[in-house]
Amino acid sequence: MKLSTILILLKLPLDFLVVILRYFIFGGIKARKYRKSLANLLKVKLYRTALLVPISDSKWLAPYSNDFLIQRILPTIAPALTKNVPGYGERYDSNSIWLVKQPDRSPNDPIIFFLHGGGFFLQTMPQQLRSVMSIYHLLDPSIKKKTSVLLLDYKLASKGHTFPTQMLQLDQSYQRLVQEGNKNIILMGDSAGGNLAVGHTQFLKAKDEPVQYPTKLLLISPWVKLAPLPHDMTKQSSWRQCEDYDLIHHSKFADISELALIIGERDAFSLVWSPMGKTPRQRLDWSSIPNYSNPKYDVLVLLGEDESFRDDILEWSKYALDVPFHGKAYGTEEGYTEDNYTFERRNEAGHANLSLYVEPQGLHDAILFFEDTVHKQVGAGLRAGKPLTIKDVDSNKYFGIYRMVKFLNERL
Repeated sequence: MKLSTILILLKLPLDFLVVILRYFIFGGIKARKYRKSLANLLKVKLYRTALLVPISDSKWLAPYSNDFLIQRILPTIAPALTKNVPGYGERYDSNSIWLVKQPDRSPNDPIIFFLHGGGFFLQTMPQQLRSVMSIYHLLDPSIKKKTSVLLLDYKLASKGHTFPTQMLQLDQSYQRLVQEGNKNIILMGDSAGGNLAVGHTQFLKAKDEPVQYPTKLLLISPWVKLAPLPHDMTKQSSWRQCEDYDLIHHSKFADISELALIIGERDAFSLVWSPMGKTPRQRLDWSSIPNYSNPKYDVLVLLGEDESFRDDILEWSKYALDVPFHGKAYGTEEGYTEDNYTFERRNEAGHANLSLYVEPQGLHDAILFFEDTVHKQVGAGLRAGKPLTIKDVDSNKYFGIYRMVKFLNERL
């Protein structure tokens, strides 16, 4: 372990103390959405600190396997979410593990293939799975009983596994699902997992042969540009505007030496590995893929107003999904206007069905890392034998989870 990592971790208790003191003395640190929540302010500090650790040492931050997380950790900290779930924890293949495996699946029953975030160098976190399992349990009963959930157990860059390892693992499991006759495979990815989901559609296109595309993409704060470029660092950019708020800071993601530990020898300007890296950017790169151009396919995009990736995601959405939000003003205290934060499209020729939501003052990947507290409410309902539905959940407090479940109930 590097000395810099040791110093970062040793400094964390002091950082927590500073947050606590500033919260009680000044009413919070630099924050907007969570300025009145000490628990969430401490979470922000913890997550930002974790992302400061060099990639080569990140493996020590969560030194467990996904099997251990699923079999031991999650049933201990959220037992109601895993109890009596069909197929929970069963291996599908060497690359993936079932979170939910419905018996007697039909070919058209949905399989949500979850691709976890963490920069390709961090292991799946309990918070992510608490949110994913809560989403599953909040589905309408008729949808829930036919929905399966599969986790991609990809190898980590922090352990020396650079690109294309993760994409090849995804494609191996995906193709096996296809070969078994499954027709309704949905890719769900947060952050780096969103990169994988989007990149996989380009990966399939590059095969230049008949392929089966996923029926839906569920993208949570997708990491669509691997590294910010100098012209991305203007004062008005989300990278600068959100540098005091978000978990993601440009100092880590603009470090080329760190990026090399992730991408290896792959092209950082390729549509497969960095969907917003290619120039010139054009709609044609995406309109030839049915996920972005055919109303038989669906896309959900969730992002935060105060996240560093905001501009990249909205610019990608401009070209891939024909959404006119890139260039709009965000990050002000002028208040919420629906027209600038919600975009929906249904049954329009030349476009996929789309729901895109910008969470007011939201941070990166908030649905999985801050909204996971919904598991307490969901678990209580399950223990009482009265499972909740999305109507029982606060749509503001659980902004992303509410909209994700609502979307799935409508589109599955």
